[in-house]
Amino acid sequence: MGQEITSSDSSLGNVEFRFSGMSPGEGDNSYAKNSQLQAKAVNVILPRFFEAIKSMNLTDSDQVFRIADLGCSSGPNTISAMEAVIDQVRARYREAEAGDSGPEIQVYFQDLPATDFNTLIKLLFSQPRSDEDKVRNYMSAAVPGSFYDRLFPKSTINIAISTFGLHWISEVPAAVRDRASPAYNGGHTHIYRSSLATIEAYAEQATKDLDNFLAARAHEIAPGGLLFLAFMIRPRGDEPYRTSLWQHGVEDVWDSLVLEGAVSEELRDGYNTPTYSRSLDEVNTQLESYSSVFETQKREVITYTIENFLSSYPDTREAARVRVTANRGTSTLALEAYIGESATRLYFQKLEDAFNEIFTREKITRERDGTESPVMTSILVLSLRRK
Repeated sequence: MGQEITSSDSSLGNVEFRFSGMSPGEGDNSYAKNSQLQAKAVNVILPRFFEAIKSMNLTDSDQVFRIADLGCSSGPNTISAMEAVIDQVRARYREAEAGDSGPEIQVYFQDLPATDFNTLIKLLFSQPRSDEDKVRNYMSAAVPGSFYDRLFPKSTINIAISTFGLHWISEVPAAVRDRASPAYNGGHTHIYRSSLATIEAYAEQATKDLDNFLAARAHEIAPGGLLFLAFMIRPRGDEPYRTSLWQHGVEDVWDSLVLEGAVSEELRDGYNTPTYSRSLDEVNTQLESYSSVFETQKREVITYTIENFLSSYPDTREAARVRVTANRGTSTLALEAYIGESATRLYFQKLEDAFNEIFTREKITRERDGTESPVMTSILVLSLRRK
């Protein structure tokens, strides 16, 4: 996703932060250099998608096989993941005895118009190639736009993939930014401590967005084509909005910045993160309304606990540092434009300290009491086939 800087909406009576994607370029704070966590998660998820490709129906009329990465961003992850998918497609054609290579493959890298497609294309064509590989084994094109809208002609896409994009909603609801509304989110930057009215406004927007997404893909994906999705959810639907410790840590950092005078209350109140983790029930309800269009081939929830996360790092400080890199890659440029470079540096320093404190406390508690490790992230993996 690209970056859009801040704006002010006088009709709502407050300064407004607008976020539209990841930090561009290849610098130290870019998404390209700070997406290691996403890469690890994609490596876990991709084999689930490969299972569906292996059973995909092929036709003799396939002249061009088209694959779309929806919400590709601008880092190396999208290239390695796409080429892994292409390898699976070519293997499927070989198994079907459709020649050594099958049809030509066209890849579409799609994201918001502000996305740094230049960096993506540069990375794409800097990939090492053998001397024998004189011609790239697929053709590529960038497609700017929102995946909540139509992007391609009818029945032209064979595989569409979206990883870690659908928990980003298309916009922060207007009521959440309106001081006169019961849903106004003043005092918060996320919805983990917000009122029920705020959460309901986010849920309504998320429902509208997912419906638009599925409707657009229903039009674009060819019969027999596949739609692969992976996005953050909250596994329990019996609570209005399940929270996690690290999410509370983010709110604590913002409160600290305000108390120290590094950021004004007005700026804090105008910062609303456009993410919503749907419940599994919410997703299932919307999938059911498209059951005549899509067959659900796979539905799996992958849960990562804090213990799972910490096991990959030598100590809690390193784990906190790595966790903060994901935030740097998504929001550094926009934060610098909104609160300034100095406050942004302080924000990330405090965020690393907050995560380290949380991880340390949870590690000590678990080792001492044998308690169950809290959930850090839950990801829903879906494989849908177009009927």
